[in-house]
Amino acid sequence: MKRIFFITIGELVKVVESLGYAGAFIAGFLGTSSIFLSIFPSFLVIMALGTKLNPLLVGILGGIGSGIGQFTHYYIGYAGRYVVSESRKKQFDEFGKKLNKYGVLLIFLFAATPLTPDDLVWIPLGAMNYPKLKALLAAIAGKIILNLVYAYSGYYGIKLLLRWLGT
Repeated sequence: MKRIFFITIGELVKVVESLGYAGAFIAGFLGTSSIFLSIFPSFLVIMALGTKLNPLLVGILGGIGSGIGQFTHYYIGYAGRYVVSESRKKQFDEFGKKLNKYGVLLIFLFAATPLTPDDLVWIPLGAMNYPKLKALLAAIAGKIILNLVYAYSGYYGIKLLLRWLGT
C-alpha cells in the first residue's frame, strides 16, 4: 500500500535526524508546538543528535526551537481575549500585573522541566497579554537547559553504554 501524504513518526524522526543541526531546531519546535500532548519525540532526536554532533550546539538549537514552538500556545490564549467578556479581560489583566514579578521565573521553571505541561502556563499568559519578549526569552532559556541535558545524555550515555557492553 502506498502512502502519499502521511509518514510515520519513525520516518519523520529519521528525516529530522538527517538534517543535522537544523534537525535539532526542527525537533525542538515539533516537540513543543502541539497542544497538551507531544506527538513528536523530540527528546529522543536531541539525544540521538547529541551522540553524532556537538551536544552543546544541539542543545542550544533544540532549546531555541522548543522555546519558539512552546510560544505558539501564547497566541491561543491571546486569541481567547477576543471571545471573553470585558470583565474577564480585566481579571486577566489584574492577574497579569500580579504575575509580572515572578512570571519569568515561572515560565523558565516550567520550560526547564520535562514533566510539566507548559501549555497550562502559556495559554493563560496569552490571555493576560503578558509581555511577549519576556515570555519568549524565559521559555528559550529554560528549553535550552532542558535540551542540553538531553543532548549531553546522548553524548555521554552512549559512551557509558558502550563501555558497559565492553565494546
